[in-house]
Amino acid sequence: MFYFRQENFDQKYPKFRVLKAQKDYGIQNYTLYENLDSIIEMSMDYPQYQHFFLLDDQRFDFFCFEIRQHSDSKITYSQIESIIAEKIQFAKTQTKSFFLFSQIDDIKVNGIEKKFLIGEKGEISFRLMLIYLKNQTCLEFDEKYGNFSNQKNLEIFPQTFQTIQFLKKNIKSEKFLLLYIRDSHCKAIVVENGAYQKIETINLGVNTLMQIYRDNGISKYRYKNYEEIENNPFAKDLVIKTLEFYAEILCKRIKEMGIGDRNIFVISPIMKNVHFMEIFNKEYHKHYNNYIVPFHYSNKLDLFGKQREPEDIDALIFINTRLNKEKESFIKQEKN
Repeated sequence: MFYFRQENFDQKYPKFRVLKAQKDYGIQNYTLYENLDSIIEMSMDYPQYQHFFLLDDQRFDFFCFEIRQHSDSKITYSQIESIIAEKIQFAKTQTKSFFLFSQIDDIKVNGIEKKFLIGEKGEISFRLMLIYLKNQTCLEFDEKYGNFSNQKNLEIFPQTFQTIQFLKKNIKSEKFLLLYIRDSHCKAIVVENGAYQKIETINLGVNTLMQIYRDNGISKYRYKNYEEIENNPFAKDLVIKTLEFYAEILCKRIKEMGIGDRNIFVISPIMKNVHFMEIFNKEYHKHYNNYIVPFHYSNKLDLFGKQREPEDIDALIFINTRLNKEKESFIKQEKN
């Protein structure tokens, strides 16, 4: 039994999407408008559950290392541990945050992609990522749990960690941008060479678009569907001009911040607005030879029998990845 709590961080309007997995009831989801402190306290009421916190990426520090070396003998587990320990020592000189976990990917042996390092030899290369939780967030967990790192039923991850791994694998690209368009702001996760490059906040959320609608006197058209607007030439002209203005200033901001020149995956309820997605894509294409892609679904994901909201995608990817790993582990044990 699991609880997945995914944070949609906002200083004024804290929000968590909660997915609860039970054997006999499948996966239920709901929203809580509470801050992290309250959410942590709620988790303590269910010690029989495994609790996963998918927290805002800005609560973390990330370190990425490209490792290349030649090995005449087969790589051992202790050698990998030694490399990780060396890089952790370096990271200690750069951050006071708490080390959470490491991940190795992009493994190549003699130029050939491999799934595992152990037992390989020759020209070895791989990417090592170290993930740290910032101290303020550590304190919030420690205040409730004591030393949270000793809690076996508690696991903490960056919200987009598995989403980035999923996209890298399925679109075969290591350069893209995740854009979360939320009520008060946009969060941009810039991925370069398959790893976090930077995390930016753009103060042009859905509330900004709503204000433009109000300023233009067309608030009533905000919630009209695509067909209703298409069938009303007057309304369509006003809506298109409003969306064009918003898309223009958003693209301009992205360009000023130097985070464009890559495909953008949009994760937001606003992607349901077909006119907006068409206009945003057209405007972005004026600046770069790249595209805007709505990302809320994949046929590679189990939706567990329900229609899911766009903002559930991170948790869904995480759950699917977790279940696949458990399945692989079970099959491996059965073979042994």
